[in-house]
Amino acid sequence: MRIETANRLTENQMTEILNLETVVFREDALENHAFLSNEINFDKTLQCFYMCYENDVLVAFLTTFMPTSYEAEILAVTHPEYRGKGCFKKLFQSANETLLLAGIKKILLVVEPKSKSGVEVLKTFECAKLERSEYRMSYNGSKSLPEYPDLHFFEVNNQNKEIFAKITKDAFPDLEESSNFIDTVISSENRKGYVAYKEGIPVGVFDFNYEEGDTFLYGVAIYTPYRGKGFGKQLVGFALTEGIKKMDKVVLDVDSKNPTAFHLYKKCGFQIDFQVDYYKCEF
Repeated sequence: MRIETANRLTENQMTEILNLETVVFREDALENHAFLSNEINFDKTLQCFYMCYENDVLVAFLTTFMPTSYEAEILAVTHPEYRGKGCFKKLFQSANETLLLAGIKKILLVVEPKSKSGVEVLKTFECAKLERSEYRMSYNGSKSLPEYPDLHFFEVNNQNKEIFAKITKDAFPDLEESSNFIDTVISSENRKGYVAYKEGIPVGVFDFNYEEGDTFLYGVAIYTPYRGKGFGKQLVGFALTEGIKKMDKVVLDVDSKNPTAFHLYKKCGFQIDFQVDYYKCEF
């Protein structure tokens, strides 16, 4: 059994991981694919991908998503034929060593509730406590889009990125440390961000990530002074109009601790695809 680590995946490694996910997902009826990029991690130099090989065949994979310097999300898959042989344990130990050296002591174990193997692994973590759930939702154009008569939208660029950053950090203070996040939105070929204006005043933001055949909608935020005025629904209406032009489906993740956003997305035509649970462990 051999463990390899990386802070950036090669094309061959990505192919191996996707092939492994295909086998595991078919076996366990799972849907939550790993994010195979380090572009939003607070430190891109840290190892965040861990691969377990048996006779040069990838049999298990673990990734750590680190948007801040104090918390990491861990997602892992193991080939059905290699479960119970210590693959996850070795991967977790390797990842945890990296995290502890980086000063990250809070870990969120990411598990789909329908994953029998994932639930069994959780039992080995006495410290694991459910912190929240997250719902993957999608819109496929089957419902008429909300209109956006009061807002005008401009793509994020170097001239308005400070405005984009200010509204984003107002809504998501944990991104305060992620200094590369805004530049990633601007520079990445697969990302695009927007600022919404009401009569010249910036009131909201969002960004897209085009991947896996879908338009992922992230960072939907209305600046605090302008919330409760219907701008959120209008912003989502524009986002769906643009997103559906590029791909057949627009998808997003919404936190169980954010019922306001959840109900907004449902009103705009989003449907729940699946649920993911986050279990907190502190070391």
